[in-house]
Amino acid sequence: MATSSITKDFYVKDQAAFERLKKELESVPERKEAVKSPSLEKGRELLSTFAFRSRN
Repeated sequence: MATSSITKDFYVKDQAAFERLKKELESVPERKEAVKSPSLEKGRELLSTFAFRSRN
């Protein structure tokens, strides 16, 4: 079944809370800067390092 055919009715008791929720959902979320972790940086460096060895 396609998700577009699923509907749900909601009834609002607090109109002010509903308006706040609607405004919050319509706003564009702000992007948060990711915190850099030393252990993640070290892992990335290890993954990006390739060691080539000859079979001689």
